[in-house]
Amino acid sequence: MHPFASCSIALCLAALSTHVHAGECKSIQADMVELRVTQGCDAGETACFLGEVDGNHGLRGTTHFSADAVGDPLPTSTGSLPYSGAFQYRLPTGTISMRETGMNVPGMVAAHQRVTEGTGEYAGATGDFFVHGTRVPGIVTTSVHGTLCLP
Repeated sequence: MHPFASCSIALCLAALSTHVHAGECKSIQADMVELRVTQGCDAGETACFLGEVDGNHGLRGTTHFSADAVGDPLPTSTGSLPYSGAFQYRLPTGTISMRETGMNVPGMVAAHQRVTEGTGEYAGATGDFFVHGTRVPGIVTTSVHGTLCLP
């Protein structure tokens, strides 16, 4: 066999083994309820959203969200409000830190969450969640769907 061909085969097998490692990825589904509060937030926060998540694959615990950026309403979407902030799933076996970027419109919310860091069982985790649901003043009720990959 030509040395280049055997090297190419080795690279393909290495790529396949990396893809197989992605088999550690789990399909996440959860329900979440968050309340806007002014007490119990992290140090330095005047307000935040604290909640509870109940999902599969161990995604059961408390949550914390604090916006660090809020955009201007979109001129063609009355009542819209884009935002971004730090989100955490605080679970019995570790914490999953996310960057949440989303859009509020009257009565509804939709957001994307990307894993930025993990502790405990979730150290080295990667993944993306999609969150959507309803909001009334002070209460957000959502469904969470996505993929969580553990090393």
